[in-house]
Amino acid sequence: MTASHQKISASELYYLPSSAMHPANTRFHFSFANYYDPTRMSFGALRVLNDDDVTPHSGFGRHPHRDMEIVSYIVKGKLTHWDSVTKSDETIGRGHVQAISAGSGIWHSELNKQDDWCRFLQIWIMPPKTGGPVRYNHQQFELKDRENKLLHIVGNPKNKDSSPLYINSDVNLYVSELSDSRAIVEFELKPDRQAYTHDTSRCKVSKENCAEMLGIKLKVSYST
Repeated sequence: MTASHQKISASELYYLPSSAMHPANTRFHFSFANYYDPTRMSFGALRVLNDDDVTPHSGFGRHPHRDMEIVSYIVKGKLTHWDSVTKSDETIGRGHVQAISAGSGIWHSELNKQDDWCRFLQIWIMPPKTGGPVRYNHQQFELKDRENKLLHIVGNPKNKDSSPLYINSDVNLYVSELSDSRAIVEFELKPDRQAYTHDTSRCKVSKENCAEMLGIKLKVSYST
């Protein structure tokens, strides 16, 4: 029975600055679009993790997806979302999470219509099977629910009643916003499971698999 945990430093990520062809300053964790590294294709079911800082009055116009579970988390700013399921615009902000099961196919757009930058995490997770129904949902989480503790934001079909959002893949997504230098946020990794952590601020990884940020530690322990 094994479990694994991975975290990479910011210097290891591929950085693509904003341009006329790309509307955001983006750090790619894995191969994406024109960035290709055969050693960095995925981590378990996690196929894409892009940290996007979208320029004002710009964004990703309408485009299609299929056969992918897509989760977006708004770190700061506001993002206006449209999709071919709801056929309407909605603006989501800090702490907001949206979950898309692209299934047989969906069109969507993510635009920053504001005067300020919008930073969000774009997460793609490979589905257990292709095709199937398309589903879109979203939820805004309060700061108190994630401050100095882990908040379960996205679940899977096995535990979909324990989190407001769920996708078809056997994964769980958690978020924490750390403000107390004395805080210790712990997570137990079950046997035969994997964990991938991303810190939106500066951090270091110790030999004990602790992500350290301003004296705050995220401990990943392994059960046997």
